[in-house]
Amino acid sequence: MNRVVITGATGFIGRRLMQRLLKDGLLGEPVHLVAIARHPEVLSHAASDLVEFHALDLATASVDAIAEACGTGALVFHLAANASVGSGAAGYENNVQATTRLLAALQRGAPSRVVYASSIGAVDRMPDDPCTAPLDESASPHPLTTYGSGKLEGERLVRASGLPYAIVRPTWVYGPSMRPDSHLRVFLDMVRAGKLSTRVDFPGRVSLVHVDDLCAALLLAGTSAETNGRTFFATDGAPVSLGELFRDLGEITGHRGGDIVWPRLVAAPARALRRWLPLSVQCLSSDVLLASGDRLRTVGFAPGVPRRRGLIQLARATAPEGNRWVVTGAASGIGRALAVQLYTAGHDVVAVDRDAEGLTALAQECPGVRAVWADLATTDGRALLAQAVDAGALAGLVNCAGVGARGDVHEISSETQERLLAVNVVALADASARAARKMAAQPTGGTLVNIASSAAFQPLPGMAAYAASKSFVLSFSEAMAHELASTAVRIITVCPGGTDTGFQAASGVRRVEGESLMPAPAVAALVLSAIQRGRSATILVGGRTKAMALLARALPRRQVVRLWGRLMRSLR
Repeated sequence: MNRVVITGATGFIGRRLMQRLLKDGLLGEPVHLVAIARHPEVLSHAASDLVEFHALDLATASVDAIAEACGTGALVFHLAANASVGSGAAGYENNVQATTRLLAALQRGAPSRVVYASSIGAVDRMPDDPCTAPLDESASPHPLTTYGSGKLEGERLVRASGLPYAIVRPTWVYGPSMRPDSHLRVFLDMVRAGKLSTRVDFPGRVSLVHVDDLCAALLLAGTSAETNGRTFFATDGAPVSLGELFRDLGEITGHRGGDIVWPRLVAAPARALRRWLPLSVQCLSSDVLLASGDRLRTVGFAPGVPRRRGLIQLARATAPEGNRWVVTGAASGIGRALAVQLYTAGHDVVAVDRDAEGLTALAQECPGVRAVWADLATTDGRALLAQAVDAGALAGLVNCAGVGARGDVHEISSETQERLLAVNVVALADASARAARKMAAQPTGGTLVNIASSAAFQPLPGMAAYAASKSFVLSFSEAMAHELASTAVRIITVCPGGTDTGFQAASGVRRVEGESLMPAPAVAALVLSAIQRGRSATILVGGRTKAMALLARALPRRQVVRLWGRLMRSLR
């Protein structure tokens, strides 16, 4: 049985690595884990005959005690460190002493290999580096923090030890259970709080690596013959600007991020003055923390966690426990975006759609989402939706499923029109009534969200049935809101304008060249905000929608129909 030692076993990376080894073993064989930490009692839940716990502070423990814990012939992952960048000289001394004592102890035990977890901060940038290329393993180290200096000294000690080794320099590591005061977790909290700084589209790029991918990199470094005696950066290979990162976090949580342009007049001087600025400011305009993972990929490393999925996992793990929501049309468009935002807010989401591939992709991004394949144009599909609504306490239902059909009424097949009305009207009305009855009987009530359209405000020649169905949704939902005003049930009716959802292509509607469509996540964010306000409302999304509603009221109905008839023929 392979003997594996993990120092810092209670830390963010150590716990994840231990979980992986207990689940999958090492090279297909089971392991005997030695978990070394200052407070291993927090790992008592993982106790088994495969785990041996040792309460040791490597910076102060005797070499004899460390050697006894490590044993002989072990694969050693040295992850223990004071990871606070602001720890100063004390943190430096602690990290260097811990590495010094561990290496001295390992001299007695002939380890198979020592894998040292360093940091991109051990390298950083030289003062004259223009930061136009990623760091690689040939870059001259110039740590900008005492933490980085301590990691660089640790690398030197490992290389000088004479022991078989591999050094892995992680870039920004993120994932569930990361420290609350660590980069991406701080950014996530700031985006959720609506901090103005996260609205800025900062151009400085950084490299990330998900904790699960880092564990894979560490294991590869510890087992491959090609990694022995070498140093590697660990990154997911997908550099991201801070502005884009803020946008990603905003999109999945229903907030705004990275939408304010960073002026070039500021960016150029900031890059020129980089060497004299604090590291946290350098990163805003320059690619200081950008690294290449090419060397690690040449020995077989392949990142497996896409950034979006990793950020969704992080947001979900840091959200309070929520309630059960059912979302129809959840495989794409506004329904998909809202399902993700509800999920990252901590809710249990039941996703209903007839697009099996889209549902599968959603479930992969959001583990724990219950996918229900249902064609709401059929009696069986509507029965499945009814079962989803009835299956336990219900915080809310979002009726987002909808279909459209371009063409004059007499040209559209009866089957197409019947399907459109079945999904847009019958399924929505049945589910709305069922959910309202259920939520009205609950002490906490609930929220019903029905997605109408800007087409609801007027007849629409060329899409007559679709516009009529959305007029039904608007009228039906507003009437329900009045009927249920004395209960704890809230009815939110949403009328979005043109949204980038793929609806146009599916319905046969022509896109106008240069047309600006609203992103589905932005529309979903407005819906989520309305849900959180906790009251019934009708929301007109976008200036075009508000103009269409005003026009429908201001002009005689016959003129409205003629106007839209001409517009549909010429533009759609």
